[in-house]
Amino acid sequence: MTSIVAVADDASTDHVEAARMLMTEYAALPHTTGRWLTMHADIAALPEPFVQPHGALLLAIDGDAAMGCGGLVTLEPGVGEIKRMYVRPAARGRGVGAALLRALLARAAAMGLERMRLDTAPELLEAQALYRRFGFVPIPHYRPGLLPDALCFERPVVDPSP
Repeated sequence: MTSIVAVADDASTDHVEAARMLMTEYAALPHTTGRWLTMHADIAALPEPFVQPHGALLLAIDGDAAMGCGGLVTLEPGVGEIKRMYVRPAARGRGVGAALLRALLARAAAMGLERMRLDTAPELLEAQALYRRFGFVPIPHYRPGLLPDALCFERPVVDPSP
């Protein structure tokens, strides 16, 4: 049974180390290579910027094994962004991504956010399908620094999720 846990703000916790390991795996994927230019600094800084009151970092745990992660940060008042959604290949097709996304949206609602945005690579068709199932719709680029081929999505936080 997969459970979703919030990563503690203490950088010495096992959960932070698991998040670092997952994000390192994510950074090594072909669609990420060359796209995430600050990966080393970002991974070393975890759990920043995904900490309260302006963010969250969640892990999907099955037994003692971390199966996936996802973070959220506040972009501006009322608007958040989902970042670093990743599910290990062995856990795909088991609802882990949906559980993470549902938990991130619940956390966004608890933080008082009204809209959530995200960007993804064009080749991540399964991720795009997941986001669409959850009511995300395509939008134009929403912040500077996105790569030209990035696909962007948004949805209201309070919409019902599948």
